[in-house]
Amino acid sequence: MATKVIKDVYTEYLSGSVVVTPPASNIEFITGAAKGGQLLNRYTISDKNTARQIFRGGELLKALLERLDAGSSMIYAVRIGDAQKAVLILKAGETDVIRLEVAEPGTWWNSIEIDVTADGDSRTIEITDPDTEETFAFTADSNDALVEAVNSGQTLVTANKLADDLPDAVTGENLSGGTDGETLTNGDYIDAIDFSEQFTDVSWIHFVGADTPALWTAIVTSCRNMVENVLGERFAILDMPRFEPFDPSHPTPQEIQDYTDACITLKVDFTDRNAVFFIGEANFIDPDGNEYINRVMSACSGKMASVALQKSLIGESPGNIISLVPEFTRGQQVQLIQANINYLRTQPGIGKIIALSNNAPPAGETYNRIEKLRAVYSAGKQARIAAFPHLGRPNDEGGEGLKLLEEDMKRPLELMVQKGEIDSYELTVESTDEMRTLGEAQVTLSVNSMKAFEIILTKVYLD
Repeated sequence: MATKVIKDVYTEYLSGSVVVTPPASNIEFITGAAKGGQLLNRYTISDKNTARQIFRGGELLKALLERLDAGSSMIYAVRIGDAQKAVLILKAGETDVIRLEVAEPGTWWNSIEIDVTADGDSRTIEITDPDTEETFAFTADSNDALVEAVNSGQTLVTANKLADDLPDAVTGENLSGGTDGETLTNGDYIDAIDFSEQFTDVSWIHFVGADTPALWTAIVTSCRNMVENVLGERFAILDMPRFEPFDPSHPTPQEIQDYTDACITLKVDFTDRNAVFFIGEANFIDPDGNEYINRVMSACSGKMASVALQKSLIGESPGNIISLVPEFTRGQQVQLIQANINYLRTQPGIGKIIALSNNAPPAGETYNRIEKLRAVYSAGKQARIAAFPHLGRPNDEGGEGLKLLEEDMKRPLELMVQKGEIDSYELTVESTDEMRTLGEAQVTLSVNSMKAFEIILTKVYLD
């Protein structure tokens, strides 16, 4: 049950101009470390080529590719970390004359090659892209002209004049000092959490590598504030610590059990309806055909983003997973179920499937599954959008406008019922004489979303 007061509701309005266009309900906000891309800048990603061109490598790129392979279609990706840009100082003798700085921070940019050739009173600066091996050449007889030519003729580096003397000739010089910022701090994550709140169309968020209770609390607090302040509906995909056995290819049963127990203990005092945990890791394959091990979180999240509202994840199989590391035993699966932690398992003939779709609600919470929460939040979002044209209009005395407001808010909800995205709803709009004077109406919306159960057949008898 959610009760909100919508201020300044108008009541002189011809109902019917509200077009039922469901808003996107699967937009994801993902942050992490990368080798490319500007820091704290939102990139909209819907295909793997764009993701590779922007981020070039790192945990953020892996998370994006795994999601897209599993079914994600719209991702807001943000690079975070203390990354540094590569630079090269061109000299004339001992004097610094031109400073070259790359466009983005990261180690990839250290590989850009710079050549300077002298021809009398002119200089030619050549800049070579390490990926395409394309070379850009710029010739001029002054540093002012060289800087202008470099800055207008390519986008790899930016040039700044430091002195008038023309630079000395150099061959095969590389920029240096670029770092990826792979080690993220709590401050990096907090900045990203604050940054995420401006994107009210986001359905859920994932901060890759934020695997401590302190960061979990900061993330879900942000989600709760967004919901309670009517800024947006969202919930969080939260990382468990990495599984790090002595031999990743052959973990021992004791290592798997210790990992299971440690994760459950870490989460035991953490409950929040907006939190979703997936545990475990898997073997993936990157675009170059190389295998690597990573958390299953992103692949599961991508699959969750691809299924219809209110559809269970049970039995869904994320793409691009070669094998699971580790495979949880039946006893460990029971432990995880009781702790509201989701996991992958291998089922003969089907492959790697998602078991459960729990969130991590407090005891007694009504909405205790991912599909239910998604449906409820989407219904609230669509009803609010339908109410938006009614805001800020003059009131009437007969209350006809309230009826029109209620009809328009019900329209997208009826469509969700028809599509099976919610089971039923109750919506009422009320305004007392005092509220009418203030231009307010109280809207009460109750959404019912069917709880999905996993059916397990232990015995089948064929007569």
